[in-house]
Amino acid sequence: MEKEENTILFDLEKKPLKSEREEIRRKRKGRILTFLLCLFFFLSGIVCGYLLLRKVHPQYSTIDQSTLNEVKSILESTYLYKNDYEDFDQELNDKALYGITYFSDDPYTTYMSKEEINAFADSINGNYVGIGVEYTDEEGQALIVRVFHESPAEKAGILPGDIIKAVDGNLVDPEDSEKLKELVLGEEGTEVVLTVERGNETFDLTVTRGAINSTVFAYTDDDILILELNSFGDKTSEECAKYLDEYPEYKKLIIDLRNNSGGYQTSVRKICGLFIGPNQVYLRQMGANGVEMVDYTSNSSTVYDKYEQVVLLVNGETASAAEVFAIVMREKYPNVTIVGTTTYGKGVIQSNRVLLNGGVLKYTNYYWYSPNGVSIHNVGIEPDVEVYQHDIFYQYYYDMAEDEKYELDSVSEAIRIAQLSLDYLGYDLERTDGYFDLSFAQALIKFKSENGLSAMAVLDKDTYKCIVNKCRRELNNNSEKDLQLQKAKELLK
Repeated sequence: MEKEENTILFDLEKKPLKSEREEIRRKRKGRILTFLLCLFFFLSGIVCGYLLLRKVHPQYSTIDQSTLNEVKSILESTYLYKNDYEDFDQELNDKALYGITYFSDDPYTTYMSKEEINAFADSINGNYVGIGVEYTDEEGQALIVRVFHESPAEKAGILPGDIIKAVDGNLVDPEDSEKLKELVLGEEGTEVVLTVERGNETFDLTVTRGAINSTVFAYTDDDILILELNSFGDKTSEECAKYLDEYPEYKKLIIDLRNNSGGYQTSVRKICGLFIGPNQVYLRQMGANGVEMVDYTSNSSTVYDKYEQVVLLVNGETASAAEVFAIVMREKYPNVTIVGTTTYGKGVIQSNRVLLNGGVLKYTNYYWYSPNGVSIHNVGIEPDVEVYQHDIFYQYYYDMAEDEKYELDSVSEAIRIAQLSLDYLGYDLERTDGYFDLSFAQALIKFKSENGLSAMAVLDKDTYKCIVNKCRRELNNNSEKDLQLQKAKELLK
């Protein structure tokens, strides 16, 4: 999260009376004079010591820079792959900056090149021209895990669980995310052809690129308004207010913060203001100097204090700004219940400084605390009602080899993932530990017959992909099987 300069410092010292102030001024003048004299002698000692050391060791002042330049010179003249880079000198400079900003105990401080900071901003703001999907590299497959509502991808028929095999005929390397992004993004109104694999079928879908805004989405379910906050970008508060204004009659609200990894402090300041009102304490901060500061919500034309009940959905990927919002709602909004699993636990704030080369230094400079002084750093926010999803939600995808097959009494990771997937899809199974038993054989035959596959009790690659892809689509599209969401609705009803 960014930190702005308009924070207000707490005054932690007592205010002296008028009679005391005169004595304080007199003592202060004496202390200043003493300090200046000490500073003069201290600096003089440093300069003399430096000159003496430089005389004894002439290379002392330049040894670090000389070593760095020596390494750069060697690489620039003899490194085998130097011509593979468009600007090798800039590449070396970036690597040096990456190194100096690496701290094993602080994964949030880092240097970002111009390209990386633009991508970082896009990921938070959710604003770009493309097709509107999220994908993950699952064992060498570009697997679509989410299709944004009303996006070009949704309109073209792309589904969660589809695997992107090629873009405009160019084969996809899921590990090269930048290349895949370049292929998919483009000008609004232009077309892109995606070759997708769905189950045991591979086919092309033409998608017309469009403007994507994926930070907020809202929909209704009976008398409940459900608001999905995907991140805290620069326009998120405006989007949020727009949706809330569209449904003024609803008095029950679910705010889905699952997988929301945070965003800008300015954004969460505004959104907190929407719910708890303007000029309210929503965040306390403390830096390396030990001075506590307090931040207040922004002015808001509309205050949403009308909801009779609010449920927040969180999980282990709810982090940073999303955690700020969650704990503010818990402490300062009436009738709030948090449902899900313990959040990530990121209780520190980063600031961004633009550097002379156009890159950005993102560095940790504050701990943050809730309005009541609670820190969630490395512990997270425990929900009021703990609800876990089906076990398949927490599994990594396993990719079967072409010649890999399993029959009765086999044991493998692929069998375990297939068992969990079939269990989630509603098939009767006696075990989900990776052992190929009779119940799995029967479920496998039933699944194959229902999906146009050869109805044999054999788990091969095509069958496995079909099972996993169907499960992925169900995970993302069937809210009836979202146990956390169903619990939230139950609490409100």
